[in-house]
Amino acid sequence: MTGIRLLACCGVQICSVFLLIISSSAYAVVEHISDYFVETWTSTDGLPHNSINSIAQTRDGYLWFATWEGVVRYNGINFQEFDRNPQTGMADSGTRTLLPMDNNGLLVAGARGSITHRQSYGWQSFRSAPSLVNGALIDDEQNLWLAIEGLGVVVRPYLGHNHYGPDRWLLTDVSAYRLVKNQHGVIFAATDKGLYRFNDWQVSAMELPIGRYERINYISISLNQELVVATDQGVWVNTEEGFQSLFAPLEKEVVTLVEQDRVGNWWVGTVNRGIARLKNQQLQFLEPSRGLPYSRVLSWYQDIEGSVWVGTNAGIMRLRDAPFININSDKGLVGDYVRTVLPLDERRVMVGTSRGLSIIEEGLAHSALMPQVGARPSILSLSKVDQQSTNVWVGTVQKGLLLWQNGQLRPVLDENNGLPSSEVRAIVTDSQNNLWIGTSNGIVKRTPQGVLTTYNKNNSPLPDDYIMALAVDSEGKLWVGSAVGVAYFDDQGKIRPVDLTKQEQAQYVFGFYMESDYVWMTTDRGIVRYRLSDNSLSLVGRAAGLPIDKFFQMLRDSEGHVWLSSNRGIWKLNYDQMLAVADGMSTQLEFEHFDEGDGMATSQANGGTNPASASLPNGELFFATAKGVASIKVQRLQQLSELRLPVVLESVSFDSESINPDQQYIAAAGTNRVSFGYVGLGFVMSERLQYRTKLEGFDRDWSYRGHNTQAEYTNLAPGKYRFFVSARYPYGEWNDATFSYVFIIEPHWWQRKEVIVMAGMLFLALAVSLVMWRIRILKRRELYLVEQVALKTQKLRLQAEKFERLSKEDDLTGLANRRAFDMYLKQAFSRLQNPDQQVSIALLDIDHFKQINDRYSHIIGDQAIVAVSQELLGYVGDKTRVARWGGEEFTILYVGDPQQAWGYFEKLRCKIEQVDLSAVATGLNVTVSIGFADAQQAESYETVLKLADHALLTAKKLGRNRVVKSEEWQVKSGLH
Repeated sequence: MTGIRLLACCGVQICSVFLLIISSSAYAVVEHISDYFVETWTSTDGLPHNSINSIAQTRDGYLWFATWEGVVRYNGINFQEFDRNPQTGMADSGTRTLLPMDNNGLLVAGARGSITHRQSYGWQSFRSAPSLVNGALIDDEQNLWLAIEGLGVVVRPYLGHNHYGPDRWLLTDVSAYRLVKNQHGVIFAATDKGLYRFNDWQVSAMELPIGRYERINYISISLNQELVVATDQGVWVNTEEGFQSLFAPLEKEVVTLVEQDRVGNWWVGTVNRGIARLKNQQLQFLEPSRGLPYSRVLSWYQDIEGSVWVGTNAGIMRLRDAPFININSDKGLVGDYVRTVLPLDERRVMVGTSRGLSIIEEGLAHSALMPQVGARPSILSLSKVDQQSTNVWVGTVQKGLLLWQNGQLRPVLDENNGLPSSEVRAIVTDSQNNLWIGTSNGIVKRTPQGVLTTYNKNNSPLPDDYIMALAVDSEGKLWVGSAVGVAYFDDQGKIRPVDLTKQEQAQYVFGFYMESDYVWMTTDRGIVRYRLSDNSLSLVGRAAGLPIDKFFQMLRDSEGHVWLSSNRGIWKLNYDQMLAVADGMSTQLEFEHFDEGDGMATSQANGGTNPASASLPNGELFFATAKGVASIKVQRLQQLSELRLPVVLESVSFDSESINPDQQYIAAAGTNRVSFGYVGLGFVMSERLQYRTKLEGFDRDWSYRGHNTQAEYTNLAPGKYRFFVSARYPYGEWNDATFSYVFIIEPHWWQRKEVIVMAGMLFLALAVSLVMWRIRILKRRELYLVEQVALKTQKLRLQAEKFERLSKEDDLTGLANRRAFDMYLKQAFSRLQNPDQQVSIALLDIDHFKQINDRYSHIIGDQAIVAVSQELLGYVGDKTRVARWGGEEFTILYVGDPQQAWGYFEKLRCKIEQVDLSAVATGLNVTVSIGFADAQQAESYETVLKLADHALLTAKKLGRNRVVKSEEWQVKSGLH
């Protein structure tokens, strides 16, 4: 089990490296500290205490938080507390510092000098220090360094096997707070009486610009391996020129900590102003008013996914790169209630809000109007004048149609000069340069010559006067979405209503998305598709698995997904699945839902006017919401889905009794239920993780578990099993860091093999006894006995014939055996008086056959013999002329010209050498040695066999894999 555990840990470590690479690229896109998605946890969420003294992450992926009421482990879903008890061995629950160690270990130290070591599922306690442990460090020689409150710095020499020697005090009469080590193995200590350096255990005080013995609150090592010091007078970096201020304005701050993240940003914790980030010499604070639980920062950590965790006196805060970024008035937007968004070019998006016009560029917004512009109208809709121009038609609530040009708004049309209503809800220009204006009281067509034509339900088949959307399809037809249905203008300019009653009585058409053969409509009953090629309608709605009816806008990205806006957030669907549902080829589709938990300021997206969504060529999508513009970069979301997160097995129970998987893997006989608790340690979207499991020995394939983190198996047969679990983010690949756990269910005594065999033997004995008893009964019946004797006599005769046949045949190969071959040889020699008939006898032996048995097995050896015998029979062609002589030896009778006998046997040897035995065993090849003698060399076949045997022996002595004929000297030596 330890080996399995180590393999899993290795997979997690490789996965962690991959996570660091991916998370760094995703993390780098956060330009503003307000772009982070902020989450907080306090004692009401499961923390035993709100003061977070230290944060760490072990190699398996768990996050750990040190509090005054114990250390807490977090898996992304819930907290598990470990405090003073016999299992942990803690001297006190108060925990001050955490230190990740090798082999997935964690050193936990704190009040009363408590020092314990968490290793996988178990704990080991160490000798307590004399006072509160503020910091701990393992040096290059594995010695344990401790920073002790009120006493100083002590070292415990490492003795091996997690044992340490007696304390050696290197610095006394100070309160030591923190220890760090640089790449050269030099150790630094932050104390209440200055900064100290330990080089080969020799201590020296270090001079800072603020003084030699001033209080040092915190120290860390930068990405450049420079020492960084946090003081009551700012942050100082130890460069080659000495200590330099990190950022001059910080010298007025009392800094509690300073750390550098993986992309080089500085994070500064303060006493009164919360956490700050220094990026490109720009200092941005995140204060309690913006989500920080408390202004005093105690701890900081960046996890393997790139999220930043901040510990305070009032709980934990996490800053993470959420899928969505919210652009609101804090970032320069003119008003937060956004109704419409429109791409201006490849980088800029125009935004219409209830308070005016803005332009978004590089994540920030600014007013689209010159400063001298007076009244700023409430905006409803936007449309570009043409594709080449950056001029924009602007629809308003009360001012009618305006033209935006060079930062100025110019009135064009309103109720006083041609519009039926000044409320302009949609604008579009067709291929003939006609301008179409949708209002709350009908549509107005304005030709390039300025001629106005009004359409409403009184003078046309228009479904309703309240216009919500206008769009032009690939054939140039104008489509109109209203509050009571949809219609289009045909090639002759006639309005053709489209009946949506069969689409679950859809009425409100909020928006259009045009493709070459499709018109997609977002309605109050889902997504309606109109196919231009055959004028057919189909619906993608609740019947396909969508949980709501009403959608406002539809967009497609370059990754094959569709994005839908609604009052309940943004929805991401697979485009191919949507097509399959619309074509009637499928009835279900998968979706992913985004709301406030994914960075949106509100889940309420707006869509009563158009356009209310937009996309840029770089893949960034924009949605109008009631609290700003929700923006997402599809590539960033794809990076999050590709994270290979670690998976851990949190619990195993046999019949509801929890066990330690590291120490126990055998379930008692009769175990009826085996349960597993597991979790993927991904903290970005932990509630969306998907799982699959497989129990090797029971399951043939993976079982999809969805979001379920429990797997249970009942009525498993005795035997050996291996449990696998894998995780992924939605739309991502299944995690390569699969966790496995091997366990054995023991059998009952009556299920053991030896008991089953014995029971079988007893049953057989009983059966034999019953047969014998039956025979005795039958003997009493003379007539029946006579019939039975006759029958058995006949059976015996048949068996005798069978035995006679078997006595001449080899069981393994089916060739003639030695007895049968002797008889045939004797007959062959009796016919040698005919000079035209000459015979040769050969003995063939498989070379190194014992090595085949030893290397592969006797079963493989038998299969090799069978293969050679089949090759012999196929070559000779006459079953009476080849026989298995015994073991790996065969005899062959050759009838013909003696001058050609050697060539005959040589060809046979080569043929056997080329036989492919890979089907029998990988890498198996056989060769044979052949010795033969002519019948004319002796007077009896026994002598010829003896000569052939000596020739075979000679072939073996000469190196095997050859054919040797008995020579004259052997005959003359009296071998015959």
